[in-house]
Parts: sequence; C-alpha cells; structure tokens
Amino acid sequence: MTTLYLPPHEIVRQRREFEAKILRNVTIEDDRAKEFTHKLQQISRDLFMVKANDTILDDVPLRPGFYHILVRNTDAPMNIVTVTDGGQYAEPDSRIFHALARMNIRERRVMDRLIESQREEYEANERELEVANENRRERLAEIVTSATRAQISMDRTIPWTQNSQGRRPK
Repeated sequence: MTTLYLPPHEIVRQRREFEAKILRNVTIEDDRAKEFTHKLQQISRDLFMVKANDTILDDVPLRPGFYHILVRNTDAPMNIVTVTDGGQYAEPDSRIFHALARMNIRERRVMDRLIESQREEYEANERELEVANENRRERLAEIVTSATRAQISMDRTIPWTQNSQGRRPK
C-alpha cells in the first residue's frame, strides 16, 4: 500500500474546499440553529449549529433537513455531528451537550472509556477467533483420522468394502 503525502498548502486547500461544500448545503439562519450556536460557542469557538438544506447538492456527509453540529479543527477536516434521536430526526436540546461531552477525546475520562471499549472489542474478537481456530483444528483432526484409518467390521454379515461402488455383485 502506498501512502500519499500532500504538501501543506494542498491540504489547506482541500479543507477549505470541503468546508465550502458543507456551507453551501446548510443554513445558519434557522432560529434554533442560532440559539444553539450561541450556547455551543460558550463551550468552544469552533462549534456551530446548522440545519442542512432539504436537498443536498454536493457529496457531503449531511442528512437533508437535519440539524448538525460543525466542529472546525485547525489541523484536521471539519467534523460533522448529526443531531438525531436513535437515528430519527430530532430537534436540538440539552442532549447534545451530553453527547459532546462523551465525544470530547481531550478529556482523560473519555479517552479511558474509548480505550477500554476498544480493548473489550479486541478481546471479544480474539475469543471468537480462538473458538473458530479450535473448531477448525477439531474438524481437521476428524478429516485426517477418517482419511488415514480404515475401519474394518469384524461382523461377517457386513463384508468390508472401501465404498459402496466397490461392491461386486454376487
């Protein structure tokens, strides 16, 4: 895999282009968005509430008609958080502040929770992989045993043959 490194001026240009696409597809003139932008900017000057247009013109990660929180980053592309209630449309309310607090990876407790959940997910995947490997080993042992050991019946009523096609007619 080849990693492509872009010059800093190109990265800045692409970020500005991405932000421009987003801003073409949202409105900040919505009263609810204005109210929450004011509240969000008390937390950080880089937070904005917008409402996406009913029709999205560019290929951007916005849901038409939904409210979104935009997070402007100095060293990364703009983050977009869609305001939803279980994936369904929701008006912004105090829940967004709780969601932002859970997503703030600058806080140690949030980072610890993220690391712990990643560790648990990794361990669960490792357990599944170990069970799958054990089942595969047991199956391979059965295949090897059946291929290498011929079992002959000591009962003379059933004559020995390797397969049913090998029987000779009487």
